[in-house]
Order: sequence, then C-alpha cells, then structure tokens
Amino acid sequence: MSRSLTNEQRIFLVKQWWKAGNTRVVNEAFQAEFPDTKIPARQAIYQLAKKFDETGSFEDAPRSGRPRTVRTEENMERVSETFLLNPQTSKKRASIDLGISRRSLGRLMQDLNLKLYKPRLLQALNEDDPDRRMEFCEWVLDSFEEDSTVLDRILWTDEAIFKINGRVNRHNCVYWNDTNPHLVIEQELHVPQVIVWGGIWSNGVVGPYFFEGNVRSQKYFQMLKDNIIPQLEEHPSFQTMIWQQDGAPPHYGQIVRDYLDDTFLHWIGHRGTVEWPPRSPDLTPCDFSLWGILKDRAYAQNPCNINHLKSLIEQEFISINVDIELCQKISRSVADRCQMCINTEGKQFEHLR
Repeated sequence: MSRSLTNEQRIFLVKQWWKAGNTRVVNEAFQAEFPDTKIPARQAIYQLAKKFDETGSFEDAPRSGRPRTVRTEENMERVSETFLLNPQTSKKRASIDLGISRRSLGRLMQDLNLKLYKPRLLQALNEDDPDRRMEFCEWVLDSFEEDSTVLDRILWTDEAIFKINGRVNRHNCVYWNDTNPHLVIEQELHVPQVIVWGGIWSNGVVGPYFFEGNVRSQKYFQMLKDNIIPQLEEHPSFQTMIWQQDGAPPHYGQIVRDYLDDTFLHWIGHRGTVEWPPRSPDLTPCDFSLWGILKDRAYAQNPCNINHLKSLIEQEFISINVDIELCQKISRSVADRCQMCINTEGKQFEHLR
C-alpha cells in the first residue's frame, strides 16, 4: 500500500504518527486530508514510520543478487509459534502481526502443513441416548437387509425455525493446526420467527406447512388430519408408507398417537411402533440435509421480511420436489449413517465424517 502513496502523503503519515502514535487518529487525519485516497493499513503505517526512522528515507535500500525470500528458517519458526500460541487467529491478523504478505504467509503455512478446520455443531447426548440410538440403527439395518425398499418408504418429518438472519456463521470460527483437532460446538438455538413443518422421502418432499404461534398437539393433529394425510393418501405408495417424527411434545399428544396408530401400519416416534431415539438429528434427513439446503438457498436470496421468507421456502420446496434423485440419495443415506452410529457405539459421529 505505501508504494502507491505520494511522498507528500508519506510525509503526512509519518508526521501524524510522531504526533499521535495512534493509528486511529492517524487514519482520521489522513482521510480528512486526502479523502480520495484509500487509508493505508495499520502495518503499512508501522513499516513506513520504521523505515524513515532507520534510514531517513522512504525509498527501499538497493538490493544485490537474487531477491530475498520470506521462506526462511526464522520466518518458519515465527509463523509456527504464532499459530501454536493462538491457533484460532485469522490469516489476515497473522499477516499484519508478522509483517508478512498474505500470499507469502500462505506459502509458509503450506510448508508447515497448517490446515484450516472449522467447528461442527453437535447435539449433546444424555447418558442413555447411545443405547437407544444403537437400537434404532440396528432396526434400520436389519429391516433394510430384509427389505431393500424400506428406506424409500419412510417419510421423515420435522419442524424447523427459520428467521431472517437465522444462521450460525462458522466462517469466522477457524482453527489452524497440522492435524484435525475435531473441534466441535454443542449449542442449542431458539430464536423463533416462523415455524415450518416439512417432510422428505424418496418420492420427493411434502410441505411446507407454516405454524402460527406455538405448536401444540391439537394444532399438530389438525395439520395432519386436514392438510398432510389427505395429500399423502393420493400417493400410490401410501399403504406401505412408514411415518417418522421425533419426540417433540406436540408429537406425543394422545390424540396424535391415536391418529397415527389408525393411519399407519408402522410409524417411528416416541411410543410409536418403532421408538425414535431422542437427540438424534444426525439420523433424520430433515435435520442433516433438508433444512440445511432450504436455509442455504433461502438466505442466499436475502429475505427482507417473514412473508418474503415464506415465499422463498415455498419456492425451494418446489425446486427440491422435482429433484427425485436428490431425495432418494438423501433418504437412502440413512443406512450409512446408522452404520457409522453403530461403529461409534451410539455416540456422535458427524464430526468424524
């Protein structure tokens, strides 16, 4: 940056630095004096002042022979120590602190085999959850061995909360190391804006259905009876369909369980014909795939209000519904996930994928 400045601007910067010794004050004065020139970076100001102090000039000293490389043993040690002491520092911050360009820093980090790892969000488990997860996964794999169509017949359903800016941004959560630390975050998020119900199976997606206010058993039952089940009954595979839902309180109401018992030969859920293991979003396609796809696509279009957000969600449901191959791939991937869950003795496995 300093090379693109005029001598007048360089002299001004150095004088302001001598007077204030504070880059914020220097930047404010520079912007006021030269409003059409980009403010130099803090490190550029440091280096400019240091060079003038040491040489009495802003010009680079003449060089002889081959240009000096930054990939020296000393710089390797400096970079290694920086990320060893603070592995969560950003590349930009390290570049400024070390006085090394980001491109050169990238080469040094590559030589040191430093890689970028981002944390994964995992659902915390209770003490007896692994056993219940194992039981469910064994049922899935045993059923799949007996009937290879079983995963195509399960309709996976769930509700999700969508908000205007409702995403966990992990792009700024970084960890540099030469081996994967499997850094994870266990966190629950409850910032309600609009509650969306949806389902996915190998024949496409079902929904969306938007709940107004809190979801209660009666409201959930009315949705099933008046909106969802009549729609599903028109599908030729309805008689062999297996309904899945998690153990959320609205799903557990007696009126809901009685209705599912009367409607489906088999259904998965809390006190269903097949027991659903609690705290297992890594085993249901809605959580590990559908909601992520929908939120990525909807938020990429910058919804300006709830009605706009609802419209975007409806559009994306239509888009996914025509991609039957994607729906089949997502639904059938449950078998592999169940096997991974068994391999980890019912514990979390998403961070190991």
